[in-house]
Amino acid sequence: VEQHLNPLIDAVFNSIRAALRPTELSLAQAELYITQLSVFARYNSQFLFRAAQSTESSCFELAHELRRNHLEEGGERGRLPAHYVLYTSALLNDLGIFVNGAIPVEETQTLLLLHDLLVESHSLGRICGGYYATEAVAIAETLLLQDITNRYGDVAYGRSGKSLSELAYYYDLHLDENHVYATGGMSVEASHAEGIGRFIRQCSTFGIDLADATDGFLQILEGMSHWWSSLIVRAAQIDSVEAN
Repeated sequence: VEQHLNPLIDAVFNSIRAALRPTELSLAQAELYITQLSVFARYNSQFLFRAAQSTESSCFELAHELRRNHLEEGGERGRLPAHYVLYTSALLNDLGIFVNGAIPVEETQTLLLLHDLLVESHSLGRICGGYYATEAVAIAETLLLQDITNRYGDVAYGRSGKSLSELAYYYDLHLDENHVYATGGMSVEASHAEGIGRFIRQCSTFGIDLADATDGFLQILEGMSHWWSSLIVRAAQIDSVEAN
């Protein structure tokens, strides 16, 4: 995990950030990213629920971890509402962007398909590896999304950071290791990654094939890289149209 998987994630997202250049986005470009990221967030808890179902007969411990993540993402009674609800409400109240019902573009559809196939896999290892990729990229992805929403708020309203109060709460919920919903000194996102990562580190204990886990990891990481790269191309086309 630390020697191979995490450095690969860092390299991929450093390249994505450099190509995307969030502080230079137009409003239309920023809205494209914001809207398409919201589509995956819409279905994330459903994918986690199905992944838990697929793994409970072969590794109940992994299924338990996936269900824990499902409850945090999808909303647990007596705690917070679904993260998608918090996110969409924050976008509407802070930025005036309404994403509910947004239609996924082709590259987003491809990412959804890859997750749809993953969570129905017969392979415990592939589900584990794929979900490590999903959870381990979440911090870098959330920080990038924060820069994009800050860019939109700054250009549209002259506001960013803490002055976008609902979005700031949403980001703190996911990234702040001192947040009330943080676990064991780790942020929500960091605890999700660590929770899945331990099954790869202890693969022999939990009966997880390391080659399958690596394959699942690469399926989803490559899918996310393709998604972001394709959105960057689409955003550049928007910029070209606006220039003309």
